[in-house]
Parts: sequence; structure tokens; C-alpha cells
Amino acid sequence: MQLPEKHRILIVDDEPDVHAITRMSLKGVTYHGRGVEFATASSGKEALEAVRARPDTAVILLDVVMETSSAGLDACRAIREEVGNRFVRILLRTGQPGSAPEKKTIDEYDIDGYLPKAELTTSRLYAATRTALKAFEELVELERHRGFLSLLHESVLSLRSFEPLEAALQRVLTTAVTLCPTPLAVLHLQTFEEQGNPRRRVLHLATDPDPAKGAAAAAAVVARVAEDPTAPALREGGAFGDGLLVPVTLHRDLGFGWLYLAGGGRDTLSRQVLSLLASHASNALYSTVAQSLLSSKERSLMDSMIV
Repeated sequence: MQLPEKHRILIVDDEPDVHAITRMSLKGVTYHGRGVEFATASSGKEALEAVRARPDTAVILLDVVMETSSAGLDACRAIREEVGNRFVRILLRTGQPGSAPEKKTIDEYDIDGYLPKAELTTSRLYAATRTALKAFEELVELERHRGFLSLLHESVLSLRSFEPLEAALQRVLTTAVTLCPTPLAVLHLQTFEEQGNPRRRVLHLATDPDPAKGAAAAAAVVARVAEDPTAPALREGGAFGDGLLVPVTLHRDLGFGWLYLAGGGRDTLSRQVLSLLASHASNALYSTVAQSLLSSKERSLMDSMIV
């Protein structure tokens, strides 16, 4: 899950005045530069449908008594168990604490806050909501870390020195696009043949349905990098044009190149993971190139012996 540009807060209550007051109280809340947008529901059933439609909802302010005396609690259980959404933070609001006793509700339901309406002030609502936004972002970031590392691990394990270099490069490029979806990704690598002659390989992936346009866009990126004297200085990767450029350097000068993603790596985590991918790819590609060179020398020696 990617963090949205604005955090979505779902207000669930069967009293229209509660919706209006909540919007006024929370209109200025922000976290990490992200503002909020509001969605509304007047029943537990509508709340469930809203979360199904928008799983990236950050916070739910959930009334208990609506179409039934336990509509909010039923919706809470369904969101966690049926929908399987463990990310959204649920703040329970009730005007009838007797219908949902605080201790019993906290023990039995996966909620993140209990807010009796009779005791609820604007300041307390603001504080509880902002804390919930913080928890939501942290959970999403932890899941992204887990997903990135799992995908990176699978990619590294799939790189084998005995497969053709082009196949290994394609794996690296595909992994990069999976990690950071982009309309254009280009992987450029220059290696050397056994005679010492340079050999350049350029692979690309593009979302443009016209293959010719995708190839032309990739060629334009290669030309821009070749013409820009600052490009080789990006040892750790950084912004280049409208995208991100990450160096790929093989050990012992067996090859050098780069990975480019248009508009990719917008956040710190994406840039870190792409740099880590490039580092692991450099090690694996070094083995592939070195083995290829050694195999070529062995074949040349055997040919001369046969002659």
C-alpha cells in the first residue's frame, strides 16, 4: 500500500451535526505534510462498503449505536476480520457508553481509541486523530519495508552466474519496476569481451503501448546521460532529469552502467531500496561476466589444443 497524497478520514455517524462538527474540528490536521480529506457514512453497513472501496482509509471515527445498538462494533469486527484491513485506525465514539463499556470493548475489539462523546473536546479529538494518523503511517511504512525486502531477497536469489547476462539484467530491471512502478525504466551496462573490446547493453521497460516510442524514449535517456558530465558523479544515486539515476558498477572494472526510472524513487525508502538492489545486482553481474570471460578463455585454449 502506498501512502495517499491526503489522509482519508471516514466519519461514521447517523447524526448529521456530528459530521459537520467533526469536519470543523479536524480540517487543519496534518501529519508529515499530508493534509486530510473526509468521507462520510451514516451506518455500519455504509462504513464497511466505504472501507472495501478505499482500503487506504487512514482513520475511522466510528459511532456505536446507529441502525442497531451494536452497528459500530459489528462494522469494526467485519473491517478487521472479513475485509482483513489491519492498517486503518479505528476510533470508537459513543454517546451511550453503557451499550459498549470501555474496558470490555477494548478487550474484545481491535480498536485504537475509545472516545465518549460526553467527554470529547475538540482538542482531545484532534490529538486522538493525529496520533492515529501517525500509527497508520508507521504501519504502512513497516509493511512497505517488509514487502521491499522480501522482493529484493527473491530477486537476489534468482540471479545466477550460469544464466545469460541479458537474462540477469532483465531480472534486475523487472525487480526495479516492481519496487517502484514507473512509465519508463532503462538499464545500461557496458562490459568487455575477452579481447578487451567494450560491449554495451541497453534494456528498457515502458508502459507506452507503442514499442517504437518506448525504445525512442529509452534511447533519449541514454543520450542524455552520456552528454551530462554530472551523471558519473551520482555514486549513491540521485535525481536526474525527471527521474532517478542509480549507478551499477561491477568489481575490478569488469563493467559499469546505471539504472534509470522516470519519476521513480520519490521517497527515501524507494531510493534506499533501489540503491540496495543496484549493489546486489553489481555483485551478481560481476560473477556472471567473470564466468563468461573465463569460459571464453577456456574454450579458446581447448580449440588451440585440438588444432
